[in-house]
Amino acid sequence: MARIRTIKPDAFMSESLSSVPRGTRWTFAGLWTYCDDAGRGRDDARLIWAALYPLDHETTVADVETDLELLVNIGAIIRYVVDGKRFLVIPAFDKHQASAYRRTESRLPSPDHGEIHTPSHTFTQMSAGSGSGSGSGSEEETPLSDKSDQTPERFEEFWTAYDNKQGRKKAEAAYRAALKKPGVTDDLLITAASSYVAFVKAEGKHPTYTKHPTTWLNGEHWNDERTARTQPQTRVQGAQKLADEHPHLRQIGPA
Repeated sequence: MARIRTIKPDAFMSESLSSVPRGTRWTFAGLWTYCDDAGRGRDDARLIWAALYPLDHETTVADVETDLELLVNIGAIIRYVVDGKRFLVIPAFDKHQASAYRRTESRLPSPDHGEIHTPSHTFTQMSAGSGSGSGSGSEEETPLSDKSDQTPERFEEFWTAYDNKQGRKKAEAAYRAALKKPGVTDDLLITAASSYVAFVKAEGKHPTYTKHPTTWLNGEHWNDERTARTQPQTRVQGAQKLADEHPHLRQIGPA
């Protein structure tokens, strides 16, 4: 259930929030209404998408997942697991919410009892009791490591190969995340993306029908392209191959 929240003017001057795309900042703003009175919520991009973007046909569940990872990277949220279930908490929740109104005790477990999801860099963890709704939470912003916001070394090659160039910042984050998965390399992503784009062109489709790069990466579609679409064919090539494989078909027609 959505909740009425307050937001302070200094949120718009936050250096860490300004380092992520505008859409990610909007997702963060929405999380304040999604989370309970302790700043906690279920960490499920599908639920968050349904709560924040029910009428938005351009934003996808994959986009929300990317936003969550970017927010973790700047320390705006913390993702954690308790008894195999995923949750998130806004560590600065108490700092920004008025303490005058009556709060409902959280039914969700505290991150103090769970395993913290660690991003690709180090940032300040919550102090004990933070996010508990007791008003003792605090947040200290620390500089990100150099690797957290750098463009991946060969991302430019991927971006050049990809036809539908939309959402570069999110695509970079998704590219970094993809490289952490077993067996995934720069060569695999670049080659598979090139094959996918060639396939779309061979089908005669407009570039706008190509998946957004972030969607392609988050959906692990490099696995789809590795075999079936490695050698795309035009309709003419396909007809020629059919004729070569079945010579008797050439004899069909007017004498």
